[in-house]
Amino acid sequence: MAASPDSAVPPVDMPAQPAPRSSLQRLADRRSFLTGAGAVSALAAGAAVLGCGDSTLPYVDAASQPEIDVLNFALNLEYLEATFYSYIVTGQDLNSAYTGGGPAPTGAPAQVTFPSQQVNDLFAEILFDETAHVAALRTALGQTAVARPQLNLSALTTINGSNYLQHARLFEDVGVTAYAGAASSLSGNNVTAAAQILAVEGFHTGALRLLAIQQNAAYPSTLAGYVPADGYDIKPADPGTVALAQAGPTTANGGFFATLANGTTGQNNSYNGFAFQRTASQVLAIVYGSATAGTAKGGFFPNGVNGNIKAV
Repeated sequence: MAASPDSAVPPVDMPAQPAPRSSLQRLADRRSFLTGAGAVSALAAGAAVLGCGDSTLPYVDAASQPEIDVLNFALNLEYLEATFYSYIVTGQDLNSAYTGGGPAPTGAPAQVTFPSQQVNDLFAEILFDETAHVAALRTALGQTAVARPQLNLSALTTINGSNYLQHARLFEDVGVTAYAGAASSLSGNNVTAAAQILAVEGFHTGALRLLAIQQNAAYPSTLAGYVPADGYDIKPADPGTVALAQAGPTTANGGFFATLANGTTGQNNSYNGFAFQRTASQVLAIVYGSATAGTAKGGFFPNGVNGNIKAV
């Protein structure tokens, strides 16, 4: 379903400032783009360059109601990620062009002071990607795109400079497993688009897992209220043993990546070296903070997600 012109995400005005290179050139060198222009200005210019004002997105086709539901479900998760990164990187909410008129979040964190410029650059680029995912899905869905639901970013605890990495890991791991689980519900161009987004989410979670190991950051399950402990994840801790280095992650206490088979054919992760899959119900159990069947709100989504897929 192509978006109508009046339903596409509008371009965001960029504050006037010197432009030594064209927007396209600067976007090609995204790191310089983000650090030189500043994250807020970069995202504003990026919105126009990405075609957020166009009425078509050639590689996504929301062709049927079930697929519209799946893409809107993904959009809810992208709203959560993009909003989280917007606050910790810039100290501000997303521009209203990206929220569809949804309410401002509660429990928003202050801008984080990252431990190095390199880490700052990493999170700024993740913010760029997640905002671009929101723009792409909203443009593809057009008038059927749901607005950003009410978010409570402090659902587990107040986000700060000590635990932002745990939250980022949680959101990215959920995103990877959600897209992997949703792939079988999509067809045609939607599969291609979902695979491309999934790959980017995988880039993010791999970088964050390595950063967690380097900084000896606690596993996300140490955050109060993190549920469920479904066994589909591998803690990002590497004890450095020869056996682990040779055999890969063999226990829940070691491993860089969540790629350990659980032995259940056709469910979650049948093969070593594959990413885990989560159903919409399993994803909602995590972001709602409850695995009770029928739960339709709570946690990061105090009023529930928007769209037709909304209950555990």
